[in-house]
This record gives sequence, structure tokens and C-alpha cells, in this order.
Amino acid sequence: MNPRLKGSLLVALSGISWSFSGVLSKNLDWNTLSKAGVRSIVAVLMFAWVRKGFKLKLTRSTLIGGLGVAFTSLLYLTALGLTTSANAITLQYSMPVYVALFDFLLFRKKPTFKQLILLPLLILGVALCCAGGSEGAELKYAHIGNLVALLSGVSFSVVFLASRAENGSTTDYTYLGNLLTVVMVFSLPFDSRVRFGFELPVLRDWLFVCLMGISLGLGYILLALGLKTASPLRAAVLENLEPALNPVWVFLFIGERPDLTGILGCCIILLSVVLFAMLPDNKAENTAKKEAK
Repeated sequence: MNPRLKGSLLVALSGISWSFSGVLSKNLDWNTLSKAGVRSIVAVLMFAWVRKGFKLKLTRSTLIGGLGVAFTSLLYLTALGLTTSANAITLQYSMPVYVALFDFLLFRKKPTFKQLILLPLLILGVALCCAGGSEGAELKYAHIGNLVALLSGVSFSVVFLASRAENGSTTDYTYLGNLLTVVMVFSLPFDSRVRFGFELPVLRDWLFVCLMGISLGLGYILLALGLKTASPLRAAVLENLEPALNPVWVFLFIGERPDLTGILGCCIILLSVVLFAMLPDNKAENTAKKEAK
């Protein structure tokens, strides 16, 4: 298989893996910090198995990428407490725009015509998808939450851009980021909804949080492998499968119906992702033609 296509496929599978976190989270009545802390432990154990150990060689690129992963989790969870979940995820998934912007500012990579057309379409799809059925619009600190969510989109873009660093390891920095977020597990003693024991409802809760960890860890492992050959911007766009598929699983397993706006947004996102993956960039196409000659 073509390395670029293989990388894109792995990134797409990463987004699909993450998309199950919504339906799993809705079945678990813990606070967000408790969920994040325990699921990070599961993710770290998965990374340790893939990497064949817990040791980590700390480099500049590993630290930058790891902080990107950790800050994305912390900022997103903070935003959820201040603004609507729709606003939080919408602003976070404006991330491909930041990737394109930083690509230009830091690496002098000009956006192609395809990117200039599809990126706005993608953002429109995310906005429509997440605006459907939003609630809690009168939150007191919503404007602050929106700003925090916007910053989570910036930190999320760092996760993708860090793969450009020379001698950087995507597996190492995504592992480090999850390792840093394990600190949130210390909220467990303060969460009255966390229960311990062998009763069926208690075991069910721990099963769901472990499945959340598997969803998170598998998503990051696939992303780390995909970023080895897929460009950061292509990966950033393909990851939008997460907000598109998230409400689909919630509907299928819980019966929570998205409204027409949300369905339209999902369709636009899927269309944007498919077009972005299938249509060649102008530069790449020209290079291929020259090599053929």
C-alpha cells in the first residue's frame, strides 16, 4: 500500500476510534476530571505495551508534542465547564485552520487551492454538526469558555505539527501527553459519583471508563503511526471524522436523535474529508507528472 494512503487510513481510523468516546461518556455518571484521569491510565498502559516499556527519551520535540496533547485535554475539559459542549468541540475542531496557518508561518508551506476551498467547508460542517441540539446557552462564563475552547484548538494543532520536528517521535510525544494527563486521576476521592465494589452497576461504570481509555489510547496510537507518512494538515482534516461520527453512535446506542442541522453538518464533514483525501494537491499532482515524464 502507498505509504501516504496508509498514513491517511490510520489517521481516519484514529478519528473513528475517538468518536466512540461520546457514547461511552454518556453512559458514565462521573465528573469529567475523573473520567479523564482513569482513561489516561488505560491509554498509558496501551502505549507502554506498544512501545515495549515505560521509558521515555525526553527531547525538545517530544516535550512540545506532549504538552500539546496534555493542554488539549485540560483546555477542552475546562471549556466544557464554562460553555456548551457544542461550542467547545466546534471551536476545538477549527484546528485544521491553525495547522494550515502555522504551516505557512513556520514552514512556508502555502495552502493549495484545494485546501482554501475545503477548509471553510469543513469548518461549516463542524459548526452545523455541533450546533444541532446545543443546550445551556445562558451560561454565565460562556464567553470565557469559548476563548478557552479556541485555545484548545490551537494546542490540538501542535499535536499534528510536532510530527514535522526533526528526529521527533510521534509515539513518544503522544505517550508523554497522556502520561501528563494521568494527574487528573487525583480528583477521584473528591468525586461522590465514583463507587468501588463488585456490584453490577459499579463494575459497569469501571467497564465504561476502561473502554473510554481504550478508545483514547487506540486513537492516539493510530494517529502516531499515521503521522509518520500523512502530512499534518491532511491528518488534521481526517480527524474531523470524530465530531461527524460521534452523534451517529449516540443515536444508534442511546437513541438520542440529532436534528436536521446536525445531520447536515455530518454530511458536509464526511464530504469534505472524502474530497480532501481523494483529490490531489496541485503541487503533488505537478510533481507526479514531472516524475512520470
